[in-house]
Amino acid sequence: MKVLVTGATGFVGRWLLRELANAGHHAVAAPPSAALDVTDAGAVARLVHEIRPDAIAHLAAVAFGPAAAADPEQALRTAVVGTQAVFEGIRAAGLRCAVLVSGSSEVYGDPEPGDLPLDEYAPLRATRPYGLVKLAQESVALAAGARYRIPVIVTRSFNHVGPGQRRVFVIPAFARRVRALREGVAPDIPVGNLDVRRDLTDVRDVARAYRLLLEGITAGLDTPLVVNVASGHSTAIRDVLEQLCQIAGVEARVRVDAAFVRPGEPSEVVGNSALLASLTGWRPEIPLERTLEDVFAEMPSPTAAA
Repeated sequence: MKVLVTGATGFVGRWLLRELANAGHHAVAAPPSAALDVTDAGAVARLVHEIRPDAIAHLAAVAFGPAAAADPEQALRTAVVGTQAVFEGIRAAGLRCAVLVSGSSEVYGDPEPGDLPLDEYAPLRATRPYGLVKLAQESVALAAGARYRIPVIVTRSFNHVGPGQRRVFVIPAFARRVRALREGVAPDIPVGNLDVRRDLTDVRDVARAYRLLLEGITAGLDTPLVVNVASGHSTAIRDVLEQLCQIAGVEARVRVDAAFVRPGEPSEVVGNSALLASLTGWRPEIPLERTLEDVFAEMPSPTAAA
């Protein structure tokens, strides 16, 4: 199977390229955003016509919630116009290749306790810019797939973590601060709200889920589909920090910093991935402890507190 991956230089994209190659597929990385504007329908169409893939994993997006909030217009344009461009490119090339669009659990917004664990039929309560952007992207993908008779799966991926994640995200940020504490660069660890609970899946397990879904739709899996990618259990962010401190061999000396507190964030988010399991047999395989060890191991020695 030849798979074109947009957003291939991003966190998940790099792991998906490896996952596809290791499974014997021909993975083709789309050019980075500096060379390919995914909202340029003509450029995307030329790329699709040149590669003529069997499937496309569309991961190109503004992937950081605060970045989407800072520039919602750009986030919305990338998600909506970029996704439409992918489907138009497939149509222009005369292909019927399968499409996986990487979406987000942020479309569920702030769930009520009775909604948990969230399955694909849970209410969509998105109110923050990132969740609204991903909800719009879902709608465009599903509508375009139906209009052009293109097989499409949209994932609602819950928090994924692992090696290679940018340090603006909470776990690599914690790992850097813990290393700074261990090396005497910082006297404590600045934190936000440690009592929230999140569904955390290793990025390598997420990449495997995407590969299995791509294989499924190219083999004739009925579409369109919206599928959760989730571990199925939640972990307190406090426990994550304590595990990182144990890995580093330091005491968890924390200091609440208002800059890291996100007002109004939900107390718990956890997903139900039974549909993904029934479709592909997927289960998360990498324990959180190993994920945290791998994240901590790649942190460079700091010269200043994060």
